[in-house]
Parts: sequence; structure tokens; C-alpha cells
Amino acid sequence: MQRGDAAVLSISAVLAAVVICAVSFSVLVLDRESTTLVSRNTTSSWLVVTWGAGFCAAEPSNQACRSGEIQRLGPTLILHGLWPQPSENQYCGVSLMLAERVRRGDEGLPTVPLTAGVRSELSATMADSATLVTHEWYAHGTCSGVRADVYFGDAVTLTHAVRQVLDPVFRQASGGHLTLATVRSRVDDQLGAGTGQRVGLSCRRQIRTGTLVVDVRLSLPPVAAMRTADGRLSLPALLRAAPPIHSPCQQGRVA
Repeated sequence: MQRGDAAVLSISAVLAAVVICAVSFSVLVLDRESTTLVSRNTTSSWLVVTWGAGFCAAEPSNQACRSGEIQRLGPTLILHGLWPQPSENQYCGVSLMLAERVRRGDEGLPTVPLTAGVRSELSATMADSATLVTHEWYAHGTCSGVRADVYFGDAVTLTHAVRQVLDPVFRQASGGHLTLATVRSRVDDQLGAGTGQRVGLSCRRQIRTGTLVVDVRLSLPPVAAMRTADGRLSLPALLRAAPPIHSPCQQGRVA
């Protein structure tokens, strides 16, 4: 063997060792590391509630629709999630491996620590809560800065407040059309001038049925800053303290 060949082999061996070390580091360390912690950059949050009939008309194959879970809740807005904003605030402190498992909807994910009371409230407010709670906590709740019980408990409380204001509007519009202007006017009338600008609609366009109203999104302060000094949650005050929200939908049909 020539001296040059030996040098090349030596360099190759070193490079191979470096690659092996890098791969080992990736497998043994990076997979245990957390995704970027961005909760400190949260500027606001969105409460997202869904009109179940509209969602099932847009996604009839969804498990919660096929099983009758959404129909069980009746003609009411149901809790989808409470999302720290901007939208990049996801999977805070969650390992990369666990985040990927949550995205895939794998079985056997770590249980979200909730009291029996909060779980009971969620079952009456959120469709398929046993599954959705896990996704919502790891994807969004981990960036909220509060414990899971507080996060979901506050989301339930706010959903009940939204129902009182907007359920009558959706029920009256069922089978017809609903405009963003109508929704915002109702919110202004019930919760105070200007609060309607913190409310938006999300719709789905269907070939046969046209545009369906699916979600209502409400702009709120960061989750950790929502409660007053005495522990109360005031939806009117929270809306006034939040930034206006852009609505991707101006009007649609209500199923």
C-alpha cells in the first residue's frame, strides 16, 4: 500500500467516525430535546369554536361525525382549541419524537393530567375529547404558560360565554346564510362596542353546497394573562384587551 493510500484510508476512517458520532448524537440526544420554546413570544391567543353541523357537512368522513359524537352535543358551538399566537407557538418543551407522534395521531400517547371535573366539562363541550385533548395540549397548550387543568378549564368557561352570545345567531341562520357583519354586530351589542372586531369566521368551500361556516375565532390576550387579579374570566374585557383579528371568511351557509 502506498503512503498516499494509507493517508486517504486514515482520513476516511476519521470521517466515518464523525458521521457515526453525529448520527448517534441525533438519535440519542436530539430526539430527546425539546422543540423551540417560544411561549415567551406569545402576543395573544385564539379561542376557536366550531359549528358542528357545518364541520360535518364539510368533513362527513371525520370520526367524530361518523360516530354521532358531534350530533350528541346538539346545535351549539363546540370547543376546538385555545391557540397561543402567533401560530408558530406550538409544541413548546415537547420532544421532537413526541411532537411527531402527536401529529400522526399515534395511539399510546402520554396522558394529559386533568382532574375528573375538567374531563367531564370537556366531554360536554368538545367533540371526541378523549382524542382531541391530547392533540390540543401538546400542540398548543404546552405554549400557554399554564397547567393543563387551567388551560382547558378556562377554554371551557370561555366557550360557554361564547355560546350564550352566538348560539342564537347560528341557530337562527341554520339552513341559510350568515355574514361576518351579523356576527360582529351581535358581539358588539352583547359584549360592548369594538369587541366584534376581535371575532372572525373560518369557512370551507364545497363544490355542491358552496361556502360553509365552520369555525368562529376570537382574539384574546395570552392565555397566562387572561385571568384578573381575583381569578375571574371576563369575555368582554378579554376581547377589548386583544388585538383585532383578520377574518378569512366574510359570509357562508350555516348547515
